[in-house]
Amino acid sequence: LSGSANPSLAYDDNIFMRDGDVIGDYHATMTPTLQLARTLENTETSLSAGYAMDRYEASRQLNTDNPFWRFNTIYKTERSSWGLGLNYAESTSRDDAADDTGDFETNSIVTTESISPSYSYQLTERDVISVNGSYSTKEYSTTDYSNSRSRSLSTNWQHQFTERFNGGISLSASNNKSTGLTSATDDNTYNLSLTTKYNLSEIWAINGSAGYRLLDSQQTDPFGTTIENKSTGASLDLNIAYKGNVNTASFGLSRSISPSSTGDVNEQDKISLNWSRNLTETLTAGIRGSVQTISSASDNSSDKRDNINVSPSMSWAFSPDANVSLSYTYRQQKESEAGTNASSQAVMLTMNVDWDGFRASR
Repeated sequence: LSGSANPSLAYDDNIFMRDGDVIGDYHATMTPTLQLARTLENTETSLSAGYAMDRYEASRQLNTDNPFWRFNTIYKTERSSWGLGLNYAESTSRDDAADDTGDFETNSIVTTESISPSYSYQLTERDVISVNGSYSTKEYSTTDYSNSRSRSLSTNWQHQFTERFNGGISLSASNNKSTGLTSATDDNTYNLSLTTKYNLSEIWAINGSAGYRLLDSQQTDPFGTTIENKSTGASLDLNIAYKGNVNTASFGLSRSISPSSTGDVNEQDKISLNWSRNLTETLTAGIRGSVQTISSASDNSSDKRDNINVSPSMSWAFSPDANVSLSYTYRQQKESEAGTNASSQAVMLTMNVDWDGFRASR
Protein backbone atom coordinates (compact mmCIF):
# COMPACT_ATOMS: atom_id res chain seq x y z
CA LEU A 1 0.00 0.00 0.00
CA SER A 2 1.41 3.37 -1.01
CA GLY A 3 0.16 6.87 -1.66
CA SER A 4 1.01 10.30 -2.99
CA ALA A 5 -0.22 13.89 -2.77
CA ASN A 6 1.17 16.51 -5.10
CA PRO A 7 -0.13 19.97 -4.13
CA SER A 8 0.76 22.91 -6.36
CA LEU A 9 0.10 26.64 -6.49
CA ALA A 10 0.40 28.66 -9.69
CA TYR A 11 -0.30 32.12 -11.05
CA ASP A 12 -1.21 32.32 -14.76
CA ASP A 13 -1.58 35.76 -16.35
CA ASN A 14 -3.95 34.45 -19.09
CA ILE A 15 -5.79 31.36 -17.86
CA PHE A 16 -8.27 31.35 -20.76
CA MET A 17 -5.58 31.87 -23.47
CA ARG A 18 -7.40 34.88 -24.94
CA ASP A 19 -5.99 37.19 -27.60
CA GLY A 20 -7.61 40.13 -25.80
CA ASP A 21 -9.43 40.85 -22.52
CA VAL A 22 -7.01 38.55 -20.67
CA ILE A 23 -7.70 37.34 -17.13
CA GLY A 24 -5.04 36.23 -14.68
CA ASP A 25 -5.75 34.03 -11.69
CA TYR A 26 -4.24 31.90 -8.95
CA HIS A 27 -4.71 28.16 -9.40
CA ALA A 28 -4.21 25.47 -6.73
CA THR A 29 -4.28 21.73 -7.39
CA MET A 30 -3.91 18.53 -5.37
CA THR A 31 -4.18 14.90 -6.43
CA PRO A 32 -4.26 12.59 -3.38
CA THR A 33 -3.83 9.00 -4.59
CA LEU A 34 -3.73 5.60 -2.93
CA GLN A 35 -2.28 2.53 -4.64
CA LEU A 36 -2.66 -1.11 -3.62
CA ALA A 37 -0.35 -3.63 -5.32
CA ARG A 38 -0.01 -7.41 -5.00
CA THR A 39 2.72 -9.51 -6.60
CA LEU A 40 2.78 -13.31 -6.78
CA GLU A 41 5.02 -15.70 -8.70
CA ASN A 42 3.16 -15.31 -12.01
CA THR A 43 0.74 -12.47 -11.31
CA GLU A 44 0.99 -8.72 -10.74
CA THR A 45 -2.09 -6.69 -9.78
CA SER A 46 -2.49 -3.03 -8.85
CA LEU A 47 -5.39 -0.75 -8.01
CA SER A 48 -5.08 3.01 -7.61
CA ALA A 49 -7.73 5.60 -6.83
CA GLY A 50 -7.81 9.28 -6.03
CA TYR A 51 -9.20 12.74 -6.59
CA ALA A 52 -7.92 15.55 -8.81
CA MET A 53 -8.89 18.79 -7.06
CA ASP A 54 -8.69 22.20 -8.79
CA ARG A 55 -9.33 25.56 -7.13
CA TYR A 56 -9.22 29.07 -8.63
CA GLU A 57 -9.28 32.27 -6.60
CA ALA A 58 -11.45 34.39 -8.95
CA SER A 59 -12.74 32.03 -11.67
CA ARG A 60 -14.56 29.75 -9.26
CA GLN A 61 -16.76 28.29 -12.00
CA LEU A 62 -13.69 26.24 -12.94
CA ASN A 63 -13.38 24.59 -9.50
CA THR A 64 -13.66 20.80 -9.77
CA ASP A 65 -13.25 17.58 -7.78
CA ASN A 66 -12.68 14.77 -10.25
CA PRO A 67 -12.43 11.13 -9.07
CA PHE A 68 -10.47 8.45 -10.90
CA TRP A 69 -9.42 4.83 -10.48
CA ARG A 70 -7.25 2.40 -12.43
CA PHE A 71 -6.97 -1.39 -12.23
CA ASN A 72 -4.21 -3.37 -13.94
CA THR A 73 -3.34 -7.04 -13.83
CA ILE A 74 -0.90 -9.23 -15.71
CA TYR A 75 -0.45 -13.00 -15.71
CA LYS A 76 2.79 -14.53 -17.01
CA THR A 77 3.78 -18.03 -18.03
CA GLU A 78 7.10 -19.22 -19.42
CA ARG A 79 6.34 -17.93 -22.93
CA SER A 80 3.15 -15.86 -22.76
CA SER A 81 1.72 -12.88 -20.94
CA TRP A 82 -1.93 -11.85 -20.45
CA GLY A 83 -2.92 -8.36 -19.34
CA LEU A 84 -6.04 -6.40 -18.52
CA GLY A 85 -6.51 -2.73 -17.73
CA LEU A 86 -9.68 -1.01 -16.48
CA ASN A 87 -9.95 2.75 -16.14
CA TYR A 88 -12.46 5.32 -14.93
CA ALA A 89 -11.71 9.04 -14.80
CA GLU A 90 -13.48 12.36 -14.65
CA SER A 91 -11.42 15.28 -15.93
CA THR A 92 -11.79 18.81 -17.26
CA SER A 93 -11.71 19.35 -21.03
CA ARG A 94 -9.36 22.29 -20.43
CA ASP A 95 -6.62 19.82 -19.46
CA ASP A 96 -6.42 18.52 -23.06
CA ALA A 97 -7.32 21.76 -24.85
CA ALA A 98 -3.90 22.20 -26.50
CA ASP A 99 -4.10 18.73 -28.11
CA ASP A 100 -7.85 18.78 -28.76
CA THR A 101 -10.01 21.83 -29.52
CA GLY A 102 -7.81 24.70 -28.37
CA ASP A 103 -10.69 25.92 -26.16
CA PHE A 104 -9.32 26.94 -22.74
CA GLU A 105 -12.55 28.64 -21.65
CA THR A 106 -14.73 25.54 -21.38
CA ASN A 107 -15.77 24.16 -18.00
CA SER A 108 -17.00 20.86 -19.48
CA ILE A 109 -16.26 17.66 -17.55
CA VAL A 110 -15.52 14.50 -19.52
CA THR A 111 -16.14 11.05 -18.02
CA THR A 112 -13.93 8.35 -19.57
CA GLU A 113 -14.37 4.60 -19.11
CA SER A 114 -12.10 2.08 -20.81
CA ILE A 115 -11.06 -1.57 -20.89
CA SER A 116 -7.75 -2.68 -22.45
CA PRO A 117 -6.89 -6.40 -22.79
CA SER A 118 -3.49 -7.51 -24.11
CA TYR A 119 -1.63 -10.71 -24.98
CA SER A 120 1.97 -11.46 -25.98
CA TYR A 121 3.71 -14.70 -26.91
CA GLN A 122 7.40 -15.59 -27.21
CA LEU A 123 7.62 -17.45 -30.53
CA THR A 124 11.38 -17.99 -30.41
CA GLU A 125 14.30 -16.63 -28.44
CA ARG A 126 14.30 -13.63 -30.80
CA ASP A 127 10.66 -13.25 -31.84
CA VAL A 128 7.65 -11.91 -29.93
CA ILE A 129 4.11 -11.32 -31.16
CA SER A 130 1.50 -9.30 -29.28
CA VAL A 131 -2.13 -8.31 -29.61
CA ASN A 132 -3.66 -5.27 -27.88
CA GLY A 133 -7.27 -4.16 -27.82
CA SER A 134 -9.25 -1.36 -26.23
CA TYR A 135 -12.81 -0.14 -25.84
CA SER A 136 -13.62 3.25 -24.37
CA THR A 137 -16.45 5.74 -24.01
CA LYS A 138 -16.43 9.49 -23.35
CA GLU A 139 -19.38 11.52 -22.08
CA TYR A 140 -19.29 15.32 -21.70
CA SER A 141 -21.24 17.43 -19.24
CA THR A 142 -21.96 20.16 -21.84
CA THR A 143 -23.64 19.91 -25.24
CA ASP A 144 -20.90 21.74 -27.20
CA TYR A 145 -18.89 18.48 -27.23
CA SER A 146 -19.72 15.12 -28.81
CA ASN A 147 -20.07 11.94 -26.75
CA SER A 148 -18.06 9.14 -28.32
CA ARG A 149 -17.28 5.43 -28.34
CA SER A 150 -13.93 4.07 -29.55
CA ARG A 151 -12.68 0.58 -30.37
CA SER A 152 -9.17 -0.41 -31.47
CA LEU A 153 -7.15 -3.53 -32.19
CA SER A 154 -3.43 -3.78 -32.95
CA THR A 155 -1.00 -6.61 -33.56
CA ASN A 156 2.79 -6.42 -33.42
CA TRP A 157 5.75 -8.60 -34.29
CA GLN A 158 9.22 -7.87 -32.89
CA HIS A 159 12.51 -9.55 -33.86
CA GLN A 160 15.78 -9.19 -31.93
CA PHE A 161 18.33 -8.87 -34.73
CA THR A 162 21.34 -8.14 -32.50
CA GLU A 163 21.97 -7.47 -28.83
CA ARG A 164 21.40 -3.74 -29.43
CA PHE A 165 18.92 -3.69 -32.30
CA ASN A 166 15.39 -5.00 -32.71
CA GLY A 167 12.70 -4.20 -35.24
CA GLY A 168 9.27 -5.29 -36.32
CA ILE A 169 5.91 -4.56 -37.90
CA SER A 170 2.75 -3.11 -36.35
CA LEU A 171 -0.74 -3.24 -37.85
CA SER A 172 -3.69 -1.46 -36.22
CA ALA A 173 -7.33 -0.63 -36.89
CA SER A 174 -9.68 1.61 -34.91
CA ASN A 175 -13.22 2.91 -35.07
CA ASN A 176 -14.60 6.03 -33.39
CA LYS A 177 -18.28 7.00 -33.35
CA SER A 178 -19.42 10.30 -31.90
CA THR A 179 -22.77 12.02 -31.57
CA GLY A 180 -23.31 15.76 -31.17
CA LEU A 181 -26.13 18.26 -31.50
CA THR A 182 -25.56 18.97 -35.22
CA SER A 183 -23.92 15.81 -36.58
CA ALA A 184 -22.87 12.22 -36.01
CA THR A 185 -19.50 10.87 -37.19
CA ASP A 186 -18.15 7.41 -37.91
CA ASP A 187 -14.36 7.27 -38.40
CA ASN A 188 -12.28 4.22 -39.35
CA THR A 189 -8.49 4.43 -39.15
CA TYR A 190 -5.95 1.87 -40.38
CA ASN A 191 -2.20 2.04 -39.85
CA LEU A 192 0.78 -0.07 -40.95
CA SER A 193 4.15 0.78 -39.41
CA LEU A 194 7.73 -0.44 -39.15
CA THR A 195 9.07 -0.24 -35.60
CA THR A 196 12.61 -0.19 -34.26
CA LYS A 197 14.66 0.15 -31.10
CA TYR A 198 18.42 0.67 -31.34
CA ASN A 199 20.75 1.14 -28.37
CA LEU A 200 23.62 3.06 -29.92
CA SER A 201 25.59 2.83 -26.67
CA GLU A 202 25.02 2.61 -22.95
CA ILE A 203 23.86 6.25 -22.91
CA TRP A 204 22.22 6.71 -26.35
CA ALA A 205 19.04 5.00 -27.60
CA ILE A 206 16.66 5.44 -30.55
CA ASN A 207 13.05 4.28 -30.52
CA GLY A 208 10.62 4.85 -33.30
CA SER A 209 8.03 3.82 -35.82
CA ALA A 210 7.18 5.04 -39.31
CA GLY A 211 4.33 3.98 -41.52
CA TYR A 212 1.26 4.71 -43.59
CA ARG A 213 -2.26 5.44 -42.39
CA LEU A 214 -5.70 5.53 -43.99
CA LEU A 215 -8.69 7.46 -42.62
CA ASP A 216 -12.27 6.86 -43.77
CA SER A 217 -14.58 9.46 -42.19
CA GLN A 218 -18.37 9.70 -42.52
CA GLN A 219 -20.35 12.64 -41.17
CA THR A 220 -24.17 12.64 -41.04
CA ASP A 221 -26.23 15.80 -40.46
CA PRO A 222 -29.67 15.95 -38.71
CA PHE A 223 -31.43 15.55 -42.09
CA GLY A 224 -29.74 12.21 -42.77
CA THR A 225 -27.29 13.47 -45.40
CA THR A 226 -23.93 11.67 -45.16
CA ILE A 227 -20.64 13.11 -46.41
CA GLU A 228 -17.70 10.74 -46.74
CA ASN A 229 -14.07 11.85 -46.73
CA LYS A 230 -11.01 9.65 -47.21
CA SER A 231 -7.46 10.72 -46.56
CA THR A 232 -4.06 9.06 -46.44
CA GLY A 233 -0.77 10.13 -44.96
CA ALA A 234 2.35 9.22 -43.05
CA SER A 235 2.57 8.25 -39.40
CA LEU A 236 5.75 8.87 -37.42
CA ASP A 237 6.93 8.50 -33.83
CA LEU A 238 10.66 9.04 -33.23
CA ASN A 239 12.42 9.43 -29.90
CA ILE A 240 16.16 9.90 -29.31
CA ALA A 241 17.21 9.59 -25.67
CA TYR A 242 20.46 10.36 -23.84
CA LYS A 243 21.12 9.36 -20.25
CA GLY A 244 24.44 10.20 -18.64
CA ASN A 245 25.63 10.46 -15.07
CA VAL A 246 24.81 14.17 -14.89
CA ASN A 247 22.69 15.06 -17.92
CA THR A 248 19.51 13.49 -19.30
CA ALA A 249 17.92 14.58 -22.57
CA SER A 250 15.41 13.45 -25.17
CA PHE A 251 14.23 14.62 -28.58
CA GLY A 252 10.89 13.64 -30.09
CA LEU A 253 9.38 13.99 -33.54
CA SER A 254 5.88 12.72 -34.34
CA ARG A 255 2.93 12.84 -36.71
CA SER A 256 -0.32 11.24 -35.54
CA ILE A 257 -4.10 11.48 -35.82
CA SER A 258 -6.69 11.29 -33.05
CA PRO A 259 -10.45 11.89 -32.65
CA SER A 260 -11.47 15.37 -31.55
CA SER A 261 -14.10 15.95 -28.88
CA THR A 262 -16.13 17.96 -31.43
CA GLY A 263 -16.48 15.02 -33.85
CA ASP A 264 -13.57 15.90 -36.14
CA VAL A 265 -10.25 14.04 -36.53
CA ASN A 266 -7.08 15.98 -35.67
CA GLU A 267 -3.71 15.51 -37.34
CA GLN A 268 -0.85 16.58 -35.08
CA ASP A 269 2.76 17.34 -36.04
CA LYS A 270 4.94 17.76 -32.96
CA ILE A 271 8.57 18.40 -32.03
CA SER A 272 9.59 18.12 -28.37
CA LEU A 273 12.83 18.53 -26.46
CA ASN A 274 13.56 17.77 -22.79
CA TRP A 275 16.78 18.27 -20.83
CA SER A 276 17.72 17.98 -17.15
CA ARG A 277 20.98 18.25 -15.23
CA ASN A 278 21.87 17.13 -11.70
CA LEU A 279 23.53 20.18 -10.19
CA THR A 280 24.07 18.38 -6.87
CA GLU A 281 22.82 15.15 -5.31
CA THR A 282 19.55 16.87 -4.37
CA LEU A 283 19.24 19.79 -6.83
CA THR A 284 18.13 19.35 -10.46
CA ALA A 285 17.59 21.90 -13.22
CA GLY A 286 15.72 21.22 -16.44
CA ILE A 287 13.77 22.58 -19.35
CA ARG A 288 10.93 21.19 -21.48
CA GLY A 289 9.78 22.55 -24.80
CA SER A 290 7.43 21.61 -27.62
CA VAL A 291 6.11 23.00 -30.89
CA GLN A 292 3.05 21.47 -32.52
CA THR A 293 0.64 22.11 -35.39
CA ILE A 294 -2.88 20.69 -35.42
CA SER A 295 -5.14 20.56 -38.48
CA SER A 296 -8.13 18.53 -39.64
CA ALA A 297 -7.30 15.11 -41.08
CA SER A 298 -10.83 14.42 -42.36
CA ASP A 299 -11.31 17.36 -44.76
CA ASN A 300 -9.37 19.90 -46.82
CA SER A 301 -9.84 22.79 -44.40
CA SER A 302 -6.96 25.29 -44.27
CA ASP A 303 -7.59 26.01 -40.58
CA LYS A 304 -4.50 25.27 -38.47
CA ARG A 305 -3.57 25.82 -34.85
CA ASP A 306 0.02 26.25 -33.66
CA ASN A 307 1.00 25.74 -30.02
CA ILE A 308 4.35 26.52 -28.38
CA ASN A 309 5.21 25.50 -24.84
CA VAL A 310 8.49 26.23 -22.98
CA SER A 311 8.99 25.42 -19.30
CA PRO A 312 12.29 25.70 -17.35
CA SER A 313 12.27 24.36 -13.80
CA MET A 314 14.34 23.75 -10.67
CA SER A 315 13.73 20.83 -8.28
CA TRP A 316 15.08 20.14 -4.78
CA ALA A 317 14.75 16.66 -3.24
CA PHE A 318 14.85 17.42 0.48
CA SER A 319 14.05 13.81 1.43
CA PRO A 320 13.93 10.41 -0.33
CA ASP A 321 10.13 10.61 -0.65
CA ALA A 322 9.57 14.32 -1.20
CA ASN A 323 10.75 17.17 -3.39
CA VAL A 324 9.73 20.70 -4.20
CA SER A 325 10.00 22.31 -7.63
CA LEU A 326 9.68 25.82 -9.02
CA SER A 327 8.82 26.24 -12.69
CA TYR A 328 8.00 28.91 -15.24
CA THR A 329 5.83 28.16 -18.30
CA TYR A 330 5.34 30.18 -21.46
CA ARG A 331 2.49 29.16 -23.79
CA GLN A 332 1.47 30.50 -27.17
CA GLN A 333 -1.46 29.56 -29.40
CA LYS A 334 -2.08 30.84 -32.94
CA GLU A 335 -5.26 30.00 -34.86
CA SER A 336 -5.12 30.76 -38.59
CA GLU A 337 -8.86 30.82 -39.34
CA ALA A 338 -9.78 32.96 -36.33
CA GLY A 339 -6.68 35.13 -36.79
CA THR A 340 -5.87 35.03 -33.06
CA ASN A 341 -2.50 34.95 -31.33
CA ALA A 342 -2.71 34.33 -27.57
CA SER A 343 0.03 33.75 -25.04
CA SER A 344 0.38 33.26 -21.30
CA GLN A 345 3.06 33.12 -18.62
CA ALA A 346 2.75 31.11 -15.43
CA VAL A 347 4.84 30.48 -12.33
CA MET A 348 4.20 27.30 -10.36
CA LEU A 349 5.38 25.90 -7.05
CA THR A 350 4.84 22.14 -6.65
CA MET A 351 5.52 19.70 -3.82
CA ASN A 352 5.69 16.00 -4.66
CA VAL A 353 5.15 13.74 -1.67
CA ASP A 354 5.17 9.94 -1.98
CA TRP A 355 4.14 7.77 0.94
CA ASP A 356 5.98 4.47 0.75
CA GLY A 357 3.26 2.82 2.84
CA PHE A 358 3.76 -0.66 4.17
CA ARG A 359 4.51 -4.07 2.68
CA ALA A 360 3.50 -7.58 3.69
CA SER A 361 4.99 -10.85 2.43
CA ARG A 362 4.62 -14.52 3.10
